[in-house]
Amino acid sequence: MVRGFFKGICFVLAACLIWGLIFVVPQFMEGFNSIEIATARYFFYGLISLCLFFKATPKYPLHVWKKSLLYSLIYAIGYYPCVILGLRYASPPICALIMGIGPITIALYGKEKECSYRSLLIPSFLILLGLGFINGPALLTSETPSTYFLGLTTCFIALFTFSWYVVANARFLKSHREITSSGWSTLNGVTTLFWVILFVLGSALFFNIEMGKYLAFTPQLGSFLLGAAVLGVICSWVGIFLWNKATLYLPVSFAGQLTIFETIFGLVFIYLLEQRLPTTLESTGIAFFLIAIGEGIRQSSKSPQLTHD
Repeated sequence: MVRGFFKGICFVLAACLIWGLIFVVPQFMEGFNSIEIATARYFFYGLISLCLFFKATPKYPLHVWKKSLLYSLIYAIGYYPCVILGLRYASPPICALIMGIGPITIALYGKEKECSYRSLLIPSFLILLGLGFINGPALLTSETPSTYFLGLTTCFIALFTFSWYVVANARFLKSHREITSSGWSTLNGVTTLFWVILFVLGSALFFNIEMGKYLAFTPQLGSFLLGAAVLGVICSWVGIFLWNKATLYLPVSFAGQLTIFETIFGLVFIYLLEQRLPTTLESTGIAFFLIAIGEGIRQSSKSPQLTHD
């Protein structure tokens, strides 16, 4: 009912607030590339999940393990490296613009009986308009690299991979009520650790990895480990737990629109870090986001089947 509906919104906002840290934490991890940061993030996510897994000793059937292996592979190994390639080859502004379409693709792909395509049209248009205001100036001034099309392709792969994951994960949880949000987040972390270990072993066998900076503890290594722990434990485990809780109360299409708050919170953190206020164009874009979310709430609140409270 209505109480569960707004409870779901609170869970989404909390998850997006935490995910907004992803935009600023890596800036404190100097001296380490994106692959190292991603690997360390999911290693800590898997490590804390493994500890919680043995503590709770839950039992899951084989088909649940298979689903978790698939989802963790797609999200940790498929989605995140594509984002990194997009940032490197298509430039951050272009990647941000493409990934920012996520709320639209999630809403359209995850459309359920309670949401018509017509009801999603206005919020989707406003989100796209807001993204244009925020990313437009950077796009006009950025230089197009020679490998632009590779970066563009990986950005779209990351976009559709993330959209598929969000919708499939939500539908899985709604069809398996016996699995708790914390249990599913923990299980995904354990299977993610499996893929991380496999990736590290494969990299060690086929690539020459410099291990010197990992052997001697320095302030730089300390910042890297602390940042990886925050990304892995807070942004991954806690963030996914909150998102899983939200999907039990909200339609997938509407929850997808709310993920735009990840971008908004990320911008707020960046402004605080840079000690500046948003420009006029950025403020206009954020205003369009807020109007879009308000319209999405108005449309979704008309549905008689909002939650499973």
